[in-house]
Amino acid sequence: MTTNRTVQAAADAALWLAVHRGWHVLPLNYGTKRPLGGCASCRAENPGHTPQTCPCLARGDGALCHGVWAATTDPGVIARWAQRWHTSVWAVHLWASRLLAVDLDTRPVPPPRQPLNGLPWPADEPAPADGLDTYATLAALSGGTVGTNTFTTDTPSGGLHLIYSTTRQWKGSHSKVRDGDDTVRTGLGWQIDIKCYGGYVVLPGSTSETGLYRRSSITTTPRPLDPWLTDALTRTGHDRTATAPAADKPTAPVPVVDTDTGPARYAASALRSACAELAAMEPDTGRNRKLFRSTTRLAGMAQAGWIDRDVVQAALTEAAHHAGLPAAEIRYVLASGFGRPLPVPDIRSAA
Repeated sequence: MTTNRTVQAAADAALWLAVHRGWHVLPLNYGTKRPLGGCASCRAENPGHTPQTCPCLARGDGALCHGVWAATTDPGVIARWAQRWHTSVWAVHLWASRLLAVDLDTRPVPPPRQPLNGLPWPADEPAPADGLDTYATLAALSGGTVGTNTFTTDTPSGGLHLIYSTTRQWKGSHSKVRDGDDTVRTGLGWQIDIKCYGGYVVLPGSTSETGLYRRSSITTTPRPLDPWLTDALTRTGHDRTATAPAADKPTAPVPVVDTDTGPARYAASALRSACAELAAMEPDTGRNRKLFRSTTRLAGMAQAGWIDRDVVQAALTEAAHHAGLPAAEIRYVLASGFGRPLPVPDIRSAA
């Protein structure tokens, strides 16, 4: 439950960090902890409307478009947001602020047999109880220590957000274990989430439905990434600027569809655009929502006979796999999307 005091405290904390630390902040929905707002073009499936070309963002007057890319350091904009949205949950856009967050979870689930990606778990080490244990062991194996002498937030669930400064673009990751597997094969390790490019974390001083986010560090200055953490992130493929060898670098799937008629050409183009965008998306950038919206749009075209449903399903599945979505999640989202087809657009003027 929020009060005027909790709302003001959250806005004040966000404003302080924007002014004194240069962090790009934005308000979130109290219930979902997702970015607010969005103009009509941002909400529509318009592949040409990107953060870089959005006129709303270009005005710099506080339009909440394109999720975290609307974040700002402008005190006037932050004050208007606080008055307009009256939310007690604020976040920092990490990459815009040149930050990386290590999000350590404490979900009460059994750990896998091998909780670290690419490193065997020490035989004499007890199984980790949560992400804090996993991260501490990773640090020890890497010749470092966790250390909390950086900007640190206690989350309502008992987890931690460790915030570091960085000048490199890092991919976000969630270290999930596939069904039937007992080894972490993505990210850093079990219950360790990495957030940087296109990612955000809730700021201390915020109060969500789950509780209060508190700053637990003495310092309000994030320290640079530890060398051991930089090495671990590089080893596990988090560096967005690294170039994979040509033979090993996967390419985005491009669906091939026969296009005999105007509607078929339109549907094929829509499918190619949707797959290209989805395949290129990083964690924490709305991959699930993108898949659902693309499915509902193309489901309507399939229902109208513009394109074959199996072609749509196969192409979107491949693109979603390329983006890193789990197979079970892809199946669920596709089923939901095909169950809610959108009306086909009027393309007579484009025929």
